[in-house]
Amino acid sequence: MTPRTLSRYLAGAAAFLIFSIALGGAETIPSGILVELSSQNPLSLRVTLRSNAITRITFYKYLLPWGNVNSMMLIAATPSGQYIDRFFPTDDPSPDQVVFEPKQSMSGEVKLGNYFRGLESALKKSDIHLFWTYKAPDALRIAQWSGGWVLIPKQK
Repeated sequence: MTPRTLSRYLAGAAAFLIFSIALGGAETIPSGILVELSSQNPLSLRVTLRSNAITRITFYKYLLPWGNVNSMMLIAATPSGQYIDRFFPTDDPSPDQVVFEPKQSMSGEVKLGNYFRGLESALKKSDIHLFWTYKAPDALRIAQWSGGWVLIPKQK
């Protein structure tokens, strides 16, 4: 990724987060997503999606936050503003589908090692700020875009 591409990517993500915070109070659709550090593996996110659909829905599994490395946008940075290198391995979409019953929740893991080079070594030096965004399938009837921040504490 070139510095120019990275700058555009980061500027877009920052603008999205700023506008999300500014407009968050006006949102009437529940976000339907919970993102937190995994209690089992501190280098993974535990992501839970909740359907607001009133009927059974089906969509492609790769649209789940944990279904494909391209399903969530993730940016990691140190407190001093240095970004952790993100890599984009090939992860072709699968034809597999998932079924959500009305009001059903489903959880999965997003392994951060699949996204960032040098994350473990960076965590030995400082905390890491992880910013995320996710575009939900329309069928879930939750907020189209959700985003947030997770602090990954420095590790020994």
